[in-house]
Amino acid sequence: MPYYETQFRTIDGTELHGRVYPAPGRGPGLVMCPGFNAVLTMLNLPECATRLQTHGITTLLYDPRNIGSSGGRLRNDIDPAQAVGDISDAVTHLMTLHSVDPKRVGILGISFGATAAVTAATADARARFTIAVAPLTDSNFISLAHRRKTLRLCMKDRESQVLGNMPHTVPVINQHGESEVGFGRGIEMEKYRALLRDGREIAPGFVNRVTLMTYYKLALWTPWPLWRLFGLASLDSAAQAALFVIPENDQMSLPEAQRRCFDELGYEGRCKKKILTVAGAGHEEVLGDMYLPEVIQNVVDFMQDTAASDSRSF
Repeated sequence: MPYYETQFRTIDGTELHGRVYPAPGRGPGLVMCPGFNAVLTMLNLPECATRLQTHGITTLLYDPRNIGSSGGRLRNDIDPAQAVGDISDAVTHLMTLHSVDPKRVGILGISFGATAAVTAATADARARFTIAVAPLTDSNFISLAHRRKTLRLCMKDRESQVLGNMPHTVPVINQHGESEVGFGRGIEMEKYRALLRDGREIAPGFVNRVTLMTYYKLALWTPWPLWRLFGLASLDSAAQAALFVIPENDQMSLPEAQRRCFDELGYEGRCKKKILTVAGAGHEEVLGDMYLPEVIQNVVDFMQDTAASDSRSF
């Protein structure tokens, strides 16, 4: 089914670019959030949007600020808190679409995008549905020594920028297939190592670099305690709902940590929540063709069940 290109502005006037996959008729809608430094075509998100479209769900899939075709003052500079606010602005745009019932909107994110999606929903009661696919559960470096070294470099870079120099950038994955600054764990290094070695393009518009100050912002970002307040933003009890999709073999965001975050999600029962463990799936393949039918069916069932319990139907 077709999609069309779209643009919308954030609260500070930045123009973000993406795609709308409109459903045939008026119904629910989802904002889709890519992973860390990822463009919208990565991690099989377009196919995911197309499958949802066939179930009557409109999706808005966009390149995050400073990435891909979207605007932004500083290319490939990732500010998690700003990304959360941009999601709410994407929800605003989604609600204006003719194929979307503004009372039945939500957010679907994967990896870093899933973490940002849940965080956005804790403050934005318009998001009736939140689907978190393989959410990241910490923003740690592989050791305290790596954290200390990186933050020292960040302060040098900050000093340099104040004096008028350009921001320093670093590869997300270096030529050895490792995080340049020792951030995170278990990313599928072999996959990226082969692509980088062969000089192949990972995705159109993808740039394997971020600003060094991205890691400064990540080091200070700890949104997970806020997830305990999920549902509090809504005036109606249990008006917000969350589905966690956990890859069984996730090495980047450990499944037990994802389940712990799920267990702690929600304020005094003011949200509905469901968990799906995808057997055999890894972090970056959970929305791949092998597992996508199961995930899509669970997303559709979750949204239908949530709507039905609120006296609304698809």
